[in-house]
Amino acid sequence: MTTWYIKDEYQESLAPLSDLRATFEQRTGGLTTLERLTQQMGCAPSGFLCDDNVRAAMISARTGLSRVEGEEPTVVEHPVIKTPWDVLAFLPELLARDLQHAEPLGSECDAQCCGEYHIDVHHSASLFPGVVLDASKGAIRIEEDAIIRPNAVICGPCWIGAHCTITDGAVIKSNTVLGPHCKVGGEVGGTIFQGYANKSHDGHLGDSVVGEWVNIGAGTTNSNLLNTYGNVIVSDLGGKRHRTERQFVGCFIGDHAKFAICSTIMTGTIIGTGAMVATSAMVPAPTKRFAWITDAVERVYQIEKFLTVAKTVMGRREVELDNATEAVLRNLANA
Repeated sequence: MTTWYIKDEYQESLAPLSDLRATFEQRTGGLTTLERLTQQMGCAPSGFLCDDNVRAAMISARTGLSRVEGEEPTVVEHPVIKTPWDVLAFLPELLARDLQHAEPLGSECDAQCCGEYHIDVHHSASLFPGVVLDASKGAIRIEEDAIIRPNAVICGPCWIGAHCTITDGAVIKSNTVLGPHCKVGGEVGGTIFQGYANKSHDGHLGDSVVGEWVNIGAGTTNSNLLNTYGNVIVSDLGGKRHRTERQFVGCFIGDHAKFAICSTIMTGTIIGTGAMVATSAMVPAPTKRFAWITDAVERVYQIEKFLTVAKTVMGRREVELDNATEAVLRNLANA
């Protein structure tokens, strides 16, 4: 068996996507980087490298891998992803690869299908009348126990993870990936959902990356293109401005962020972990971690209240907030 190691790095420049997971746990196509490299190497890594003790405990709890010291990460052929917009840049390439190398699901599809690319639907998935699967520009994969409600349109390349629900009349456009246990509706394109997130109502979300346990209120819409059609500049959580060298950039949403109905998210906005936004004004760019923003007040979401809500939300999916991740959340709140 091959011995190899993987490193948690670029966590600051990938924030907030990397706040509550190793950078190699980020879903960068149909798979996470860790899943893809494990597939590529033929076995799981023998351990991981991380400079932060508290963060390392969280990663071990999430992945089951052991932290090692004094080893070097294995050099393999894989795009280097250092920023949230790098995730968008490599999404088409990595999604196409993941779809090509995915284990076949092997079921016949009885939905209305078109296009020459492969459509793979798990036998336990439910596709309601009126569903259209358009594989004219890329393959489509729908995993176990997914539910595609009536009149939804799914355009490849697209990866719908296990236990996801696509709501009635949704339009899921090319280069969209839904990790497991997501509920998604409205118009979504060029976007990755890490998993366990809700955007079940109307509203546009494009060229974005969404963390876990995010809830996007009805009618919430983001912009992914400047009126000038120019290069999008993103302000990170520290306020530093970055030229993305991309024309299409939506938003990057940290875990446990929540949005009220009809929120408006402008081009290139970063929203920090744990933020709660309920304002008729545009969502601040960036929005700090644990920001509590309404029309009346902007304050800090108190960590004990936040943790109570987070545990309630996760409990609805029969998931517990482990002690190691709670420790990382407390560190982020106190930073």
